[in-house]
Formats: sequence, C-alpha cells, structure tokens
Amino acid sequence: MANWLADHSAALTIWFGALSTFAIYSVLYAENKFYRLFEHLFIGLAAGYGVYITWSQVLYPKWWHPMVTGGQWYWVFAAVLGSMFYFMYSRKHAWISRVIFGLFMGLAAGGTFREFYEIYFPQLGASMKPITAPGVSIWDTMNIIVFYVILFASMAYFFFSFDHKNVVVKKTASAGRWFLMIGFGAIFGATVMGRMTLFVGRFNFLVNDWAPEVGRVWPFAWFKVVLGLIVIGLIFLIHRRFRLTKLKTE
Repeated sequence: MANWLADHSAALTIWFGALSTFAIYSVLYAENKFYRLFEHLFIGLAAGYGVYITWSQVLYPKWWHPMVTGGQWYWVFAAVLGSMFYFMYSRKHAWISRVIFGLFMGLAAGGTFREFYEIYFPQLGASMKPITAPGVSIWDTMNIIVFYVILFASMAYFFFSFDHKNVVVKKTASAGRWFLMIGFGAIFGATVMGRMTLFVGRFNFLVNDWAPEVGRVWPFAWFKVVLGLIVIGLIFLIHRRFRLTKLKTE
C-alpha cells in the first residue's frame, strides 16, 4: 500500500486538488455539506500548517535554539509571558490573561500608529504639489488641479460640523460623494478581479493538470462506472433539494 501511494502520489494529489476545487465552488449552487466538509478540511490544514510555520520559522530559530544552545537563558521568560494567555480558560484567574492581552494590544496599537505615520504622512506631504513650477508641464498642472478638486470635494462631504445649506458647499459635497463612489467602485472592481484571478488559476489547473489525468484513466471501465454513480448521485441530490425547497415555499 505504501509503495502504491508513493508511485501514484502525483496523480492522487491532482485528483484531490480537483475534488477540492469542485467542492469549494459547489457553494455557488447552494450551501451544502460537501462544501462544508472541504471548508473544514482547508481550515484544519491551514491551522496545522500555521503551527508548523510558527515553530520552524519563528519559535525554534528565534526562541528555542538561542535559549538551549546559544546560552540565552533569559528567553525562558518569553514562555512565562506566553503561558499567561491560557489563563483565559480559567474563570478564577482570567485576569492574568487580560494583563498580557492588554500589553500586546498596547504594543500593537503603538506599532500600528507608527506604521500609519511612516506610510501615510509622507504621502500627505507628497500630495501637496505646486500647480506651477519650473519643469511642470501643462498636463502635469491639469493633473494636479484635478487631484485638488477631487481631494477637497471628498473632504467637504465629511464636514458634518455644519449643515450643507450653502449652495457651493452642498454641490461640492455632492460631487465628493460621487468621487468616493467611483473610488469605492474601483476598489470593489479590483477585489472582483482578484477573485477572478484565483478562479482562472483553478480553471488552468483543471484544464492543464486534471484533464490529462482524466484522459489517462478514461478507457478503464471502473472509472466510467464510478463517474456514472457520481453523476447519478448529484442528480438525486439536486432533485431532492429542489423538492424540499418547493415544499418549504408551499
């Protein structure tokens, strides 16, 4: 059995990948147990892989190895701090976990603020460009003017400290709302294209990797029998679901 698995590991990987792809995309038809099973498998595998990566690339080289073989014994206190997280499962000593949670949330908030400052403050400064200057062409000037119009119109939309009764402020805020909608639409379009990129990758896998495997086993009678049983089972499940849906609506 072990030798057979070793000899056919590549083919089994391809077939399992195709099965997983069909299972995940079956949610496009309806929520089903087949999708749920493979969703839980994926989450479990991702969690196990995350534990392996955490140990092999973080804990072992940066904590265990320096502490055990490098003479840096003081790293043992990191284990003490880490064990404080598990007190969250104790009703009596849950306050201990809140201490370490508060510490890390404070560190994370400070790091986030520093990252925000280092990334966005230079962008704010760089966005303030002169409209006319030596070396700035007419097209650059028009581009900068369009940028300022969109910027101030979008900012005017968020001025809620006073009513937008003035015609200029009202029209500017309305234009800013449209600019924001266009920007959010572009972001949503980029998100959809990212999902389409994932779909194209899986479709390419099915066509270039899985389809040749299907052609290789197609002449065998057992494969046609198994495929027929699967198709019959799918037809039965779809018919059963339609019948249950019809009964619920009635």
